[in-house]
Amino acid sequence: MQWPWSRSRPRPDDWGTVLPPWWRRRRSRAVALVAALAVLGGGLFLLLRPDPPRPPVDTSCATGVERVAGVCVGVTDGSYVFDKKNLGSLFAKIHQENAAVEAQSTKSDRPSSRVSIVYLMSMVPGEKDSNTLDSVRHEIQGAYTAQMEANRSNKYGDVPKIKLLLAHIGNGAAQASATLEQIRLRTPKDRIVAVAGLGTSTDATEGLIRRITAEATPPDGSTAKPAAPGLDLGAVGSVLTADTLSGVPGLVRVAPVNSDEAFAAAAFLQKEEYAKKRVLVVQDKRKDDQYTQTLGDRFLAAFPKNRLAAAEPEMYDSSRAGVATAFKTRMSTICAAKPDVIYFAGRGIDLPRFLAPLKDRPCAKDRQVLVISGDDASQTAQAAGFQDIKDTLKHGNVRLVYTGLAHPGSWALRQDAYPGAAQSSFGAGGRFRTSFKGEALDDGQAIMGHDAVLTAVAGIRLAAANSETNGTVTGSDVIQIWGSLRGTEMVRGASGLISFKNDGSPEQKAIPIIEIASDGSVRTLAVSARGGKPLT
Repeated sequence: MQWPWSRSRPRPDDWGTVLPPWWRRRRSRAVALVAALAVLGGGLFLLLRPDPPRPPVDTSCATGVERVAGVCVGVTDGSYVFDKKNLGSLFAKIHQENAAVEAQSTKSDRPSSRVSIVYLMSMVPGEKDSNTLDSVRHEIQGAYTAQMEANRSNKYGDVPKIKLLLAHIGNGAAQASATLEQIRLRTPKDRIVAVAGLGTSTDATEGLIRRITAEATPPDGSTAKPAAPGLDLGAVGSVLTADTLSGVPGLVRVAPVNSDEAFAAAAFLQKEEYAKKRVLVVQDKRKDDQYTQTLGDRFLAAFPKNRLAAAEPEMYDSSRAGVATAFKTRMSTICAAKPDVIYFAGRGIDLPRFLAPLKDRPCAKDRQVLVISGDDASQTAQAAGFQDIKDTLKHGNVRLVYTGLAHPGSWALRQDAYPGAAQSSFGAGGRFRTSFKGEALDDGQAIMGHDAVLTAVAGIRLAAANSETNGTVTGSDVIQIWGSLRGTEMVRGASGLISFKNDGSPEQKAIPIIEIASDGSVRTLAVSARGGKPLT
């Protein structure tokens, strides 16, 4: 006989080992719930647990050089190269001389036997930079030439010996700040006392210089740490010309200021050939560029108003796109003014964009137009678009002249304005020619880089001679001595005599008037200055 439940339920003796279906369903649900909670809890644990400590990111590129915003910036003795293709062999020469100075200093008992000058600039120019790869290289070649002449000849004394450190500030505020911090950290060990070069005349450059020359602590003696402590180092600008930089504490400049260039251009246009010519000013109104602002303003102040072809300058803004298009659309306006001369108060990088449409100007081209500009035009021969300039000069009945900072052709024209031994370094058999065969001097950058370092050396060695601390020189000593580099202590530079006024700018600095020909060659037409006559 079978029990009624025998087919659908377990037998009585199976109750201990077999669960009823309803219990098995409950147990399955419970197991699933526990599993789900376990998964959820594990996920929450993974989500909420703190991240494990990550290893620090190595941003160093070399000693004194760090990566900021993807770019290696900082200070090197030449052992690290910021641009191997353009600067590799040059940095190797500087590193070798620095090592020799260091070795000699180690053998000396005098702690003051060597000091360092930092050459600071953007060493890898970007597309919108007014400098070119060639101009950067030339400027540092000139700086090296001055270092070698200071250390290996008796032209400029012999102590202390000079190390030349190289600083790349990149193209942004964070990169520049990182470089200044590296200079500050290296100052005690390398005995840094001055910074030379300093780039071009912009608002950013002015801010940089003020941090370089400012005291490390507030002048009132407060012990509070300033937000951006100064480096308390002397500063020498190589190609800084904006008048707005005059009077910046601790800064001297070997280049003439823009007002001097404007007066020299005005004096050139008073010559018989141009004495009755009408002049139109074309000016860049970019707000952060002190060079273009002061160049146009100072020319308008120096030039007779009755000879202006228009009451106001033709303005453009290089900070915006479409500069070439703007120039093209202005040609009708320019033609309507009927100028014989156009004073171009803009950067050299914009000259090709202006001259290309000038060649195809809608007005008659049987009348020649003279375009005259400032010293930044020296960069055009190495910049993109130079072929456009040559085409315009060849086919557009246009001449191009500019007020330069230095050119070897000026030495023969006014020997009395260039006394001393500096220019011999750039002549046949001179140190520059033997070190850098085939390199050109036409852009003036090597000469200006040389004179910036030469000026720093003059200040350092004069301060050492007057020091009451056994020849030891500090950055503050160098800043104090700048005011003595005048009169009998003026610097006899390859770019002319350098005698500093109280505002740190050179007095009556020689200014070569330079022409770029249609074949790209460069020649000096005359040597002028503020008032027409350079310091002799």
